[in-house]
Amino acid sequence: MLVLLSLVPLCIVLPIAPLKVGIGAIAGWILLLWVAIAFLRRQFHYVIPLWVAFYPYCYYFFTFPRERAVFTVDRAFVLLLILEIFLVARQNLSPAPLTRDIRISAYFWGLFLLVCFLSLASHAPSHELAFYRLLVEGMVMPALLALYAMRYFPLLKDLKALHLSACVLGFGLCVTGLIELTTDLDLFPWEGSEPMFTDTHLRRADGPFEQQIVLSVVAILAFFFIIYLRRLLPPSISSWRTIVHRTGCAASLGAALLPLNRGLVFALIPIALIDVFSQHRLVSRRIWATFFALILLAAVAAKVLDPRLYDDRVSSPDNAYQRVAQHMETLHVVREYPLFGVGFGLYHDVASQNPRYMVKWKGIESMNFPHNVLMTVLSEEGVFGLIFYVLSQAFLFRAMWKMRKVFPPGWLAFLYCFLIYVLTGLDFAIVCFADINLFYMLIVAAIYQYQVRVAGEQEISMATPLPQNVYA
Repeated sequence: MLVLLSLVPLCIVLPIAPLKVGIGAIAGWILLLWVAIAFLRRQFHYVIPLWVAFYPYCYYFFTFPRERAVFTVDRAFVLLLILEIFLVARQNLSPAPLTRDIRISAYFWGLFLLVCFLSLASHAPSHELAFYRLLVEGMVMPALLALYAMRYFPLLKDLKALHLSACVLGFGLCVTGLIELTTDLDLFPWEGSEPMFTDTHLRRADGPFEQQIVLSVVAILAFFFIIYLRRLLPPSISSWRTIVHRTGCAASLGAALLPLNRGLVFALIPIALIDVFSQHRLVSRRIWATFFALILLAAVAAKVLDPRLYDDRVSSPDNAYQRVAQHMETLHVVREYPLFGVGFGLYHDVASQNPRYMVKWKGIESMNFPHNVLMTVLSEEGVFGLIFYVLSQAFLFRAMWKMRKVFPPGWLAFLYCFLIYVLTGLDFAIVCFADINLFYMLIVAAIYQYQVRVAGEQEISMATPLPQNVYA
């Protein structure tokens, strides 16, 4: 019936549409049919691994129209997840429980989102529609994805597919990044976004994303996620899956370094120290030693062969001076808008329109962009927004901390992803990046679901009385 019905719109659209529109219509309708059949057969959860493997490329190829997009894959994806949540909930299945701390974290996140919306309410809607879109995509949609992944996603059933998809993601990011780094080509040119180069005109790869920091964060999150998922697989796996696993790990770690982001290396130092001295290591000491030895070797080689590159990406203090100047500028703005901030996403507009906010530190001017998550929240949502934001993160951390002994590799994977997100956020304002937040929340939610299910099984096993002959 679905196939026959599909002939009606295709017969209308194809004769009058241009070639590209016609091809897009056919591809979109085939995908829609596949999704509908997946719903009918109760197999929609297979969309999650598929999204993990290919979601970075959907931003460039499947956003329509390119300016002020109406359709994006992420929007359709989350809307379908909401429908799936209602369908699963009506079937009276046993979803994974939400602990008290997770519920409190969600309540504080809801209050933070309320402050964000209220901070925009005083501005003209026609002017601020783009910021509402950014708020929904970067802050609301990841929370909905996390709800589905925490409660309803059949993690163990899709474990192998999810592991394979994460490896495919890491491999794709590495290949696209390497091509951009070595050829200076911009494989995914975004309108209004210019490629970044070092002082020696070396291309800083951004892969399928608009910014280099997104490639670094998503790739390193994929690295830890792949290693975590391998711990959930059987100890003995096929040789081809072993090759895929090792390739995915190496590719995702390499992709994280391709943007030449020194902040990532600084974020990995405390993670490596924790892992090396941990009783249950997630990454072997040999891998950590090899990784930092290669980083040190690359730095020495750059100093000898290309001193300008070494000065730009390693030794130059200008970047740090600019961050100090920017923090001073942000505090000047906060002093005038202390309670509810200037409005979500409106910092640049406010700061750039008032020259007296500009600050110089050791000759370096501020950027009119708060390069720090906490500073961003404080300046745009004020003290109330910052309190709700921090409390939400704190209760999320507390919920996972209480279950750290249930499955130690799960706790370490969460801790490392959490530290990557937090420490990178202290250097770059990634608070509302949808491409990072969606993937990050999926990982956190998947780890949480497994931890809470194992904790429940352990409680049941401890509460079950032993047979009487055992006591005898």
